[in-house]
Amino acid sequence: MKKNLLFLFLVILVVTTEKLKAQSSTTTLDVVSWNLEFFGAPYNSGPPDKDLQEANAKKIMRYFDADIYGLVEIVDTVHLRKLRDSLGTNFEYIIAPYSTDGPIGTNGWRQSQKLAFLYKKDLFSNINTRGMMLNSPTAVSNWANGRLPFLMKADVTINGITKTVHFILIHGKAGSTASDYNRRLAGAQELKDTLDASFSTANVMIIGDYNDALTQTISIGSGPQSSYQPIVADSTDADHYKSITLPLGQAGQTSMINFPNVVDNHAISNEVVAYYVLNSAQIRTDVTTVVPNYVTAHNTSDHYPVFSKYSLAGIITGLPVINPTEFGIRVSPNPFNQTVTITATKSLNNVQIRLINMQGQVISSQLYGMMPAGSSFQPSFPDISKGMYFLQVETKQYRTIIKLIHL
Repeated sequence: MKKNLLFLFLVILVVTTEKLKAQSSTTTLDVVSWNLEFFGAPYNSGPPDKDLQEANAKKIMRYFDADIYGLVEIVDTVHLRKLRDSLGTNFEYIIAPYSTDGPIGTNGWRQSQKLAFLYKKDLFSNINTRGMMLNSPTAVSNWANGRLPFLMKADVTINGITKTVHFILIHGKAGSTASDYNRRLAGAQELKDTLDASFSTANVMIIGDYNDALTQTISIGSGPQSSYQPIVADSTDADHYKSITLPLGQAGQTSMINFPNVVDNHAISNEVVAYYVLNSAQIRTDVTTVVPNYVTAHNTSDHYPVFSKYSLAGIITGLPVINPTEFGIRVSPNPFNQTVTITATKSLNNVQIRLINMQGQVISSQLYGMMPAGSSFQPSFPDISKGMYFLQVETKQYRTIIKLIHL
């Protein structure tokens, strides 16, 4: 009898444990873009051992446990399907039905580099995908003769909060000649014009292999501005786009093995800035903890994955809260009518400012690279009704929360 009870207890324990594992504790949306260098290509390009490449990608993805991957240079769909299957039943993928060498179903498509999303099914719903600017002859040419941006629109649900997000995966024209630069620049401008015209108030993320740095171009005899300057220029304007990997390039990091630039990037619309976890953008060089010879053996990719994190609730609770005086800011007047002035009483770096209503919704979010001691500014808030709000100010180390009254 005791043996039977012990057996029953162990069965219940195992089942309960499995249920706990199945119920994801995801609190943030974790996004990874990754150029997988001729993934599974049945010819002599990329890592030579395609099965090992797939096995290493699986190890790294299990290590990350990200919610969505934007994958670049996917060649063999069988290897992609096997990779999906190895991650468990909660993963699905969608692959672009077009390529530089032809549409889906053609031998050119099967042999060519393609764009793909790999995502967790329980977090994504109402999914729609399409190629962007497919009917534009100039776009087709500028995006490597047909390697056009791939859009995935989906409802993303994290901790009971649902947001519609437009993920745009890109693989820019490669090369460092003036012609390559001009085609990338024209492609970026047409993409930006398309976004301004049709996605001006949408949650947009532009992720992938830009094939150019954002700090300055890699091209010889061009620039020195990045060929993605139409998007980078908006990084100084809180109303448009923020290139969240730009600081990584400015810090001298690299997203490729043996190439001294960050060419794999993430840029987000101002609507997404409200959810961005400050300083979460990273070049994931820690892949070497999973695949120790990732760099030296050329067995997975010549690119590092790029990561960024988002809290759909808008309020990041992981940072310790300190009072405004200790944090180093002063806010006046409070209550306020039209504008509020924020003064830094000490030097602050990488400051994010959010205005949050009583329902916990972020209604305004702005990033500031540096606030010298003694500097003041007036954040631009949208038209808001009378009432109480919370002003949350964060750096990488701390945050402070100030109750604001709008008269």
